[in-house]
This record gives sequence, C-alpha cells and structure tokens, in this order.
Amino acid sequence: MTHALRSFAVVALFCSAHAFAGNYSCLEYGPIRLVGTVVRQTYAGPPDYESVTKGDQPQVIWLLQLDERVCVNANARFPREPTQIEVELALPPGGYERYRHLLGRKVIATGQLIHGGANYQKRLVLLTDELEQTGLLP
Repeated sequence: MTHALRSFAVVALFCSAHAFAGNYSCLEYGPIRLVGTVVRQTYAGPPDYESVTKGDQPQVIWLLQLDERVCVNANARFPREPTQIEVELALPPGGYERYRHLLGRKVIATGQLIHGGANYQKRLVLLTDELEQTGLLP
C-alpha cells in the first residue's frame, strides 16, 4: 500500500469512527422535555419474558422514538446509559385514552426521566406529565 493510500485509509477510518460515535447530547435523570414520535409496541411479558407465541403474556407499551440519539449520565441512583433512540412512556391513569390520538405523531413529552426496572421495560422510562403535539410532521 502506498503512503498516500495508507494516509487516506487512516483518515477514512477516523471519519467513519467519528460519524459512528455521533454527536449527541448526554441528558440527566430527572425533569426533562423530549421530542419524538409516539408509537406502541408489544413485548413478551410473564412468565418468561421471552415469546408471546410461546405463551408469555403480551405487554403493550408506548414509546417515544426520539428525534436524536441521546445518552444519560449516571447519578447516585441510576447508571449511565449509552446511546438511546427510544424511551418508554409511563402515563398517568387515564393517560393512554387521553393521548391515544397522538399515536404516530410527533410530540413534546414532559416528565421525570428514570431508569427502567421491570423485565418488559426499556432501559429509560419517562414518567410522563404531559404530551403535546408539536405541529411538526411525524
């Protein structure tokens, strides 16, 4: 390999590694506002949390698919979370009915960002106070 070709390969490798790492912000646990699209997904629940087709109960959850990747810094209670692209939404009683019209839409979600704990939960959970449609296209 020639010197010029080797230099090009090193630069290309550096650039692709930088692009892969991405430039995204690290958040803090606690009060937060996040922008994304509300979607509903089904996961396997009890007893084995492995397969709905093999008899596990389906667990339907709402997710906020984030517009941008984020990470979350560790604190005294919760661990650091590397790159995340979605957050589970935990709505107050009656919230799923109240916000059903926002499924598939871009929203601003406000609430408390915490670390998930149950087998079916995502790593990050937003205890949601409010969902507000952004007016932006999904």
